[in-house]
Order: sequence, then C-alpha cells, then structure tokens
Amino acid sequence: MAINFTDFYIVYPGHPNYKSSNLIEDDLVRIIVQKYEMVIFSKPGDVFGDSDFGADLESLLFDTKVDKSYVEGQITRQIEKYISELVGLDYGLEVQFFEDPERFQDYMEVIFQIKDYEVYAVVG
Repeated sequence: MAINFTDFYIVYPGHPNYKSSNLIEDDLVRIIVQKYEMVIFSKPGDVFGDSDFGADLESLLFDTKVDKSYVEGQITRQIEKYISELVGLDYGLEVQFFEDPERFQDYMEVIFQIKDYEVYAVVG
C-alpha cells in the first residue's frame, strides 16, 4: 500500500537545498529531514502552542553535566514525538563532542542517517 506524503516546503533562502519555486514537498525523506532540522535548531518555547518542541542543542552543548548519550536521548525523544513519518523506518543518530583549543571553544556534531541520506549538524 503506497502512502502519499505531502507537507509544506519549509526550506529557507540560504539553505543549500533552497528552491524559490517550491511550495509543497512530497518526498518522504526530504519531509523527514525538514522536520528533523526544525527539531534540532529550535529551542523549547520557540514554537507557539507547543512549549516542548525543540532540542535546544546550544544549551546542551554548554551544559557541563551532559554526555553524548543524554543528548542522543533528548534528540531521539523529540524525533519520536514530532516526526511520525519515521515509524517503521530505520534511522541512526550519533552525537560527538569536540574541543577546539585554538579558539577556546567546544562544539557538538550530530549525525542523523536515514536511507541514503546523512544530515550533519554542527553546533559551536
């Protein structure tokens, strides 16, 4: 049974995959990636009407009491709650922390894999 997925095209100007003529997205993986990007780049309270939406990666990066498994759990909880299209699909999520002593900062890399796509997010 084929399922028809459609959603608003929410990619913004400046995004590497932005196309100004698109209004609707109908590719399942791209819909999932759009929603994933919204989840990881939003802070709780940013979305009107849902104070829980958002992974708040920047705060997690600078919180000294969290490890990679905690961050992975927070993101996975958001994915399971807000990206229902992933039900029944295999996906992977990996978080790594790195130090940049030359710039006196830390950064976090989040790798999300689904099918043939890999989505990298770096927070620093």
